[in-house]
Amino acid sequence: MSQYATELCLLLVDDVYGELTSRAFSALVCYGRLSIAGLLHYTGLTPRQVKHSLAVLIQQHLALWYTSSDNDATYYEANWTSAYALLRSGKFVRIVEERLGSFAGGIVSNMLLSGHASTGDLAQAYNLLHHTDNGVALKEPAVLTNGHTSNGDLKPHPAESFHSSLHTLLDRGFLSSVHESYFRSDADNRSEAEALIRRLKNFDGELKTDQKRELAEAIEKRLLDWKLGSDGADDTFTATAFEKPTKSRKRKWKGEPDLPEDTGKRRRSDVPNIKLVASSFEDDESLSPHQDTGAILRVNYDKFAVVARNEKLVGLVEERISQAASRVYAEVLQHLEKNTAFCDPSKGNDDTTCEKNNVVSGPKVSTTEIASAMAKLEDLAGGIGIADPSMINLDPIIHPKKRRRKSDTNRSHLDGETSATESENDSETDQQNGDINDVDNDSDQANDDDEYKSELKTAKDGDTKQQPPTTISSLSDPQSCLFQTRQNLFLLAEHPYNFLNFSRRSGSTPESWTVNFPALAHQLRSIELENIIIERYGVEALRIIHILQDKGKLDEKAIASFTLMDQKTMRSILTTMHEAGHLDLQEVPRDNARQPARTIFLWFFDPERCRQKVLEETYKTMARCMQRAKTEREAVQSVIDKASRTDVVGKEDELLCLDERTALAAWRAKEERLLGEIGRLDDLVAVLRDF
Repeated sequence: MSQYATELCLLLVDDVYGELTSRAFSALVCYGRLSIAGLLHYTGLTPRQVKHSLAVLIQQHLALWYTSSDNDATYYEANWTSAYALLRSGKFVRIVEERLGSFAGGIVSNMLLSGHASTGDLAQAYNLLHHTDNGVALKEPAVLTNGHTSNGDLKPHPAESFHSSLHTLLDRGFLSSVHESYFRSDADNRSEAEALIRRLKNFDGELKTDQKRELAEAIEKRLLDWKLGSDGADDTFTATAFEKPTKSRKRKWKGEPDLPEDTGKRRRSDVPNIKLVASSFEDDESLSPHQDTGAILRVNYDKFAVVARNEKLVGLVEERISQAASRVYAEVLQHLEKNTAFCDPSKGNDDTTCEKNNVVSGPKVSTTEIASAMAKLEDLAGGIGIADPSMINLDPIIHPKKRRRKSDTNRSHLDGETSATESENDSETDQQNGDINDVDNDSDQANDDDEYKSELKTAKDGDTKQQPPTTISSLSDPQSCLFQTRQNLFLLAEHPYNFLNFSRRSGSTPESWTVNFPALAHQLRSIELENIIIERYGVEALRIIHILQDKGKLDEKAIASFTLMDQKTMRSILTTMHEAGHLDLQEVPRDNARQPARTIFLWFFDPERCRQKVLEETYKTMARCMQRAKTEREAVQSVIDKASRTDVVGKEDELLCLDERTALAAWRAKEERLLGEIGRLDDLVAVLRDF
């Protein structure tokens, strides 16, 4: 954890939870893993204050804990990723409100305030539960005639809205069940997984090569299962699993009804984070979701990172191609989003790149699914121009060899014979350059990268041997939504950024599309770094960066030769970028004396180091913005406190004087600008770190 990231997280915790909690968090950040005795020593707080601080930090997932099996001592350490996520709370709520409505956004907002909570606690917060002699039950409205409730309106019952929104949030992955591994660090989880696998597989002592490989694979699988909220035994779960005593299981309420022993339901493979709550709501009418009041839920930060990445990619498509293509691409990403749980492949994402065959494996979506979804939207014909075939002249773009053959064929029909000399020349040329007709006819089948061109050509030519007649008519009709969607999909696949990867139809498997997310995330990072370099150093600096990326390490003379720049201007740019840490310099001495005159200085560009440098500068800027906002707020704190009083809210013009209203308006304008800048910098952090 870097210096400025630490400073930013401390400011966030102090701003949200106060000084007492921030002191304990600061000690954990500065000194690492500590026991309660260590926290008492470094914070100077009383045991009661330390325990209260730890309770808040653990509830909000700001502190991780681990109990050693050797001496039963519990150690705590700071979780800075959750602390940084405090900055994105507003974005999380906005995303949910835009997609699922304000009620679901309110649930996410309450979950962010609570850290994690059970479904029973949430229902009680919405006043949907009451205690009876038989346990906990849902409040039912007094239903009158014509479907009216006791309050006289036709709105759905709050319980229905609550459980419907909760099920949708679980289904979309915005909420996930809490597993005890979420309270441990990555190193502790790996140690626990290794000990568990060794005990289950009876791996004792020194292992052989095959056993080491098997152990490593089993550990990675178990860590992924824990990350998805599962114990990894199988893909089934029952109600009795929630009644097993675990560290993350809250105590049962007094009078809480017992759950059935076995629901007999299997977890959906495409939604790994859904627990008994969503499964019961969807599949079992006898067990409604509010009956499982012990299921612990939390906000899934990784899913919001996936949504933010998809929005960024859609904006890039709209900028580079067209608005129509961006709508099609947004629909593709929305279909793939259901099966994408993480952004980073190292964190368990299903989207991996096979470098050997240059093929992307992972979630796929068919053309028919996208076309059926796009049929509900507006026309896409404006994104791609379609000309009448009679108006297209192909002669200028036809290969000269093909034009000569065409003219020779016409002449042979008129004269009855062809010159033997021309035939021999043509044969010799064919042997040297290859038969153009054969290449045109067989290249699509021979080249796996251009298979989608063969599909498109077949659709346009109406080859009934390869596709059913119904598919041909819908694909060849320019007014068809399927045709327009397919053209936009091919446009995305043919772009230099390779927004989509095409998989041709094979037997009963329809043609499908996949997205190479790691490659696109790398492209997003490159674009952001290039924009920063242009803003700071100019277009000439970007030209130098491209040369160094293409050629590798170069000296000043070679750089000046490739960039066509004078050495004075080039040297000033290189020096400025080197001082900022965006360029590196390697010294290669010609002899052991290591004199500067006998030393070769090679310049090179390291994208990873540049990314880390920009990330550190972004953290520093965000921390300075928060400090500035805190200073400006302290200057008018008395006015803010007065305006926040319940008897003043809504009556500021009457109860506040002119100077107070002016100071309050100036403070709100400054706060809006500072928070807006922090939000934009956070978007940059998401691209450079999270995607």
